[in-house]
Amino acid sequence: MTSESYVLTYINEFDEACKVQFRTNEYHSLMELLFDKYIEDWGDCKGRAWCGTCHIQILEGHLSQTMDADEKLTLSKIHDTAENSRLACQIPVNAELHNLVFKIMERT
Repeated sequence: MTSESYVLTYINEFDEACKVQFRTNEYHSLMELLFDKYIEDWGDCKGRAWCGTCHIQILEGHLSQTMDADEKLTLSKIHDTAENSRLACQIPVNAELHNLVFKIMERT
């Protein structure tokens, strides 16, 4: 049984749009998907929502999953967050990510 392939787009630190193909449940989180396939130095806390190194801002699309208390707390400690900020380690890899566009925020 094969699962359907989906695509999302992320904007990297050079403001380049990068397409990512993925399958649902291929990875536990968006951070793991990007770490494995595209970004090597990312996710210092290994997906525990503690460090904020996988901070993204969603530019197009919507996630129905709400933030838990740990994600909210970590985002509250980052100075360049916005309403559309999330931690990629807390976003499951599922069909809802199809056509999502987000920017990877630089550490400051």
